[in-house]
Amino acid sequence: MTTAVKELDPRLVGRQLPGDLTTITRHQSAITDNALHAASDPDAAAHAHSIWFLIIALRGMGISVDELCALADKRDTDTLLFGTCGIDQIEPLAVGHTYRTTASIDHIDRRTIRDGSILDSLTVTVTLFDTAGPDEAVGAVTSVYLFKRGQN
Repeated sequence: MTTAVKELDPRLVGRQLPGDLTTITRHQSAITDNALHAASDPDAAAHAHSIWFLIIALRGMGISVDELCALADKRDTDTLLFGTCGIDQIEPLAVGHTYRTTASIDHIDRRTIRDGSILDSLTVTVTLFDTAGPDEAVGAVTSVYLFKRGQN
């Protein structure tokens, strides 16, 4: 017996998420650089590796991934997948700086994939602002979260 999968709430489109503040500490930046085998150029130490855009995008939604799943009505039989990610880097991120983020759900979609499963998607854009500078975006990350709906 299968249960119909609830449609995503169309009111999610345009929903503002809380956003957050994230500081790239020297210690965390060094751990990241080490894990990624990034060059240890002393001049580059002032700038954080660009992977920090993704880290801040996850932290900067202002909600947990579990809370995002709840917004998408994820069930135990559903699988969360990471779809695509686009980074618009306007300025490099600086070690020691704190970044304020705004976040919103920009798009939802539903389609049936080859195996007959339903695949829902939520597109979330997180915009980053350096609190040490003018109130202008230093970049944005647009991520698509996929929910492959399982059968009950």
